[in-house]
Amino acid sequence: MTMSREFTAMVAAGATMQTGPNANGSAGGGGYDNGADQLTSIGEDELEETNPLAIVPDSHPIATPARSRASGLEMVPAGPPPPPAHVEASQVKKEEVETKVTAWQTAEVAKINNRFKREEVVINGWETEQVEKASAWLKKIERKLDEQRAKAVEKTQNDIAKARRKAEEKRASAEAKRGLKLAKVLELANFMKAVGRVPTKRSFF
Repeated sequence: MTMSREFTAMVAAGATMQTGPNANGSAGGGGYDNGADQLTSIGEDELEETNPLAIVPDSHPIATPARSRASGLEMVPAGPPPPPAHVEASQVKKEEVETKVTAWQTAEVAKINNRFKREEVVINGWETEQVEKASAWLKKIERKLDEQRAKAVEKTQNDIAKARRKAEEKRASAEAKRGLKLAKVLELANFMKAVGRVPTKRSFF
């Protein structure tokens, strides 16, 4: 781009030298010198001009999105500033308290569980003892009932035998009385037949 501008300036300077008042070759070659001065001034001006597209090294580069994309590097956002010292101290204190509370909670829970286990053992032992005691009482009652039943059966059998014996005795006594009365009736009937008497309505018995 700079070379094209210099070439254009040189062409313009040459045209001025040919069309100027000293173009026909005045004495002393003033026209040529004037053109040379113009070329010199043009060259100096062009050398002093700064090319806006030229790459100039930057001693203090600033990261821009275009430059970051051109260099192939990604911009990494800066992280949050470190917390103050007093914030870190409070965090450490909080963690220490939480640790102590957790340890206390674990110890208390273990203590409660152990106490419950001991109470459960005592309750189970008491339950077993009560069950065994109730079972022993039931067995004792059953033994007593068996003994009472045996005694009742024996008494009943004795009472039945006694009743049968007494009944037999009463039957024998009644049978004897009946036989005696029958004998008396027969005897009296034979007597009346022998004497020829008729029995009266009055009973002899």
